[in-house]
Parts: sequence; structure tokens; C-alpha cells
Amino acid sequence: MTAIVLAAFIILPLIVIGIGRGINAARLAIRDGVQERLFVTLGDIEQVIHVRGRDANNPVIIWLHGGPGWSDAYELAHWQYPMEHDYTFIRWDQRGSGRTYLHNPDAPLSLDILIADVADLVDYAIARFGRPVYIVGDSWGTVLGITYASRHPEKIAGFVGVAQVIDDLESTKIGIETGIERAMAAGNTGDAEQMRAVYQRIQGKSPTDEDVDFNDFSLAQSLPSKYLAPSGTRYENQGLGILFSPWFGFPEIKQLVSVFTINGSLFADRNKPLFDAIGSFVPPERLEVPVAFIMGGEDFITPTALVADYCNRVEAPSKNMFVIEGTGHSPYRAQPEVFAEMLDEALTGFYRAL
Repeated sequence: MTAIVLAAFIILPLIVIGIGRGINAARLAIRDGVQERLFVTLGDIEQVIHVRGRDANNPVIIWLHGGPGWSDAYELAHWQYPMEHDYTFIRWDQRGSGRTYLHNPDAPLSLDILIADVADLVDYAIARFGRPVYIVGDSWGTVLGITYASRHPEKIAGFVGVAQVIDDLESTKIGIETGIERAMAAGNTGDAEQMRAVYQRIQGKSPTDEDVDFNDFSLAQSLPSKYLAPSGTRYENQGLGILFSPWFGFPEIKQLVSVFTINGSLFADRNKPLFDAIGSFVPPERLEVPVAFIMGGEDFITPTALVADYCNRVEAPSKNMFVIEGTGHSPYRAQPEVFAEMLDEALTGFYRAL
């Protein structure tokens, strides 16, 4: 009887998840247009891209995921699905991430190598679809996206930065200081002291410095988040959304396990060139393409105030900034419908600028 009960607790959830995934696969299927997951050669290796859209004649959005070190392609239905009527989306599992990492675990990593990959991906999109291409970067992806936009403005029609990286050291300082202030206001002195201790250990340092515990940088983001980022039910249920995603398979589970369960220093070592690139990143002061930024009002990982200041001073053919109040570092998870509307408005603004 005990064995039967235990089996039921294991098998029944798997059955429910399997049914849910099947329903979502049918609900989100594209019968006209394009729906593909395929390998393409970027740089000197085969890499995975996910392509979806209801009309191949629509403009193309290349989504550059955050991280570095993990893909988010299994979330593509969360906010993207309604926009697939008007845009063709290309999501890319970057080197060191997702199925591309599993296929090429020893592929070299550097900012310039990944920028070259982006260049190849843009060329692929232009050759295949012959439509205007927009780059949308998320967090770490904004480093890739805005750098590419500054080097190859003739290739794309605009860039959108979501949770735009501006100054990593200053961002960490602002997030910790604001978290401490709010923890003290809430009477949680223990949390405040823990944040102070973490910040003292990492102040002015990079995640890849030899005398630094990489996990402290994770704590520097996770500890303040209790006080910084109102999330709401939609964000809290994101885990269930991933489980029921038809694109979340064994390869994604395997890669995420490698990210979140291996020793932190091993993960940092593998991605050291990319973490170093974030730490030293300085965004360009001039762009030759239209640019927009979409930020969560409570984003203190890439603080909204720093992005607003940058948006004011950067020179570009057109520029705009959208803030989704009450959301943190991933506004597309917390308020997907609002995010999709703002992204569409940003891209429509690019049309006018051109």
C-alpha cells in the first residue's frame, strides 16, 4: 500500500504535467507561418534557434536572453504569443546556454565571440526573411544587443533594451543600499546586517575575482529582492508556467541543473569572460539606430534610475523609455500583457523615426 501511495504521488503529477504540456502545445501551435527549433551555424559551431510567427512577411525580432549561462526559450509563450500575429520571433540559445551549450559544452566564450554570433544571426534573419530586423535584449542580452547596434547600425532597424545594463558596480551598490534602507524601515535589522556583510565582501570586486565567493553576488541580488521587487501572482506562478511549457524538455532541465546545482565557482569559471564583460561594460554614448528601453519601476538589479539618466544623454535618431510600475527586473514575467503593449509601442515608434 505504501508503495502504491508513493507511486501515485510521483506518477499522478507527471500525468497532470504531461496533459498540461500537451494542451499548451496544441493551444500554442502555429498552423500557418513558421514554428521551428533548428540548428544554424553561428561562428564556427552549430547553435539552436527557436523561430515563431504567423506570417513570414512580418518584421523580425531577435530576442537576446539574459544570464549569462542559461536560455529562456521555454518561456516564449508567456508574453510573446499574442505578438506573433505581427512579428516573427527568433530566440537563440547563446553559447554557454540552453541546447547550444549541451551541443557545444567546450565552445569558447567572450563578448567579441558572442557579438560575432549575433552578427551571423542577423545576417541569417535578413537572408531568410528579407524583412526589417529588430534586436531586443534582456539584462545580459542588452550588453550584446546595444554593443552590436553600435557596431553594425546599418543591419538593424532598432534596438530595445529590457532591464538595460549600465554600470554593474553602481547597480549592485544601489540595490544593496536600497534593500538595507527598506529592511530597516520594516524593522528587519537581521536582514539589513546580512546585506551589509555581503556587500562588504564584494564591494568593488568582480564575480570572477579569485578572492570572491561567486555565491555572494547571487546573495547581493536575492537578499534585497524581498524588499525591492513587488511581483504579484503572475510572477510567483512562473515556475508552474515553465513546467507546463511544451518547450521545457529534458535538455532544458539538464542545463538548468548544471547552472543551479554545480559549485558556484565552477559556473563562474565557465562564464568568466562574460561576467568580466558585464563588470567592465560601458554603454555607447551615441547610436545610429532608434533605441528604446523597457524597465520595471522596482528594478534594482539594473536600476531604472541609471537607465533613465543614460536615456537622457545618449544620442540616437530617436529614443524612448517605458516603465512598468510595480515590477522588478523581469517586467515581461510580472505583467506580460503590459510588456507586450509597450514593446509594440516602442517598435511602432521606430517605424515613425525611419
